[in-house]
Amino acid sequence: MCYGRVVTEVATGNAAAPGRRERKRSQTRADLIAAAHHLFSEQGFDETTTADIAERADVSQRTLFRHFPSKEAVLYGDMEGLRHELRDALAERPSGESIVESLRQAMLSLANDVEQNRGSRLLQGRLAAGYPSVSAYSRAVVQTEWERELIEAVALRLGVDAASDARPEVLAGATMSAIRFATRQWTTGGAKGDYLLLILDAMGCIDDLGMTT
Repeated sequence: MCYGRVVTEVATGNAAAPGRRERKRSQTRADLIAAAHHLFSEQGFDETTTADIAERADVSQRTLFRHFPSKEAVLYGDMEGLRHELRDALAERPSGESIVESLRQAMLSLANDVEQNRGSRLLQGRLAAGYPSVSAYSRAVVQTEWERELIEAVALRLGVDAASDARPEVLAGATMSAIRFATRQWTTGGAKGDYLLLILDAMGCIDDLGMTT
């Protein structure tokens, strides 16, 4: 009966069907991330298997791997949307503002995420500090994606080609270094400090070193 209903909706061009599928997909991703974070926190990263995560989320391992290629990807599965928020925040900054100030203000736009997901961000930081595979994934995948996003945004703001102008890559790299330093300080401090303030303080080094634009 359900199959017939889906076929009818697709055949008649009902736009609601893709919407439901997307909502279901998003919910499954969220369930997997929540299950993984709980297990990583309770058991440890290496001690948790993809089978454990799938079982807790009440899905098959095959379903897990349709959404995420690895345990590390599940751990950082909630970061993609945050990266997009940063990109949009940068795009909305005034054109006459210095790019360094725009980067600082864009970071402030992430305040709500830090407050709402403090536990997840602390878990990610702790696991990256304690497990080589997580640290490697964080640098090779997560941080690389963020840096690429920043390079493109800075190049767009400056109206330059990042392939021939060094400033976008240098500024993006400096910003990511500030984030790494602040994350390390925040994590080792047990998330008791103001994470964004730590990032902004670290970014102050960009001005101190004369890397303003």
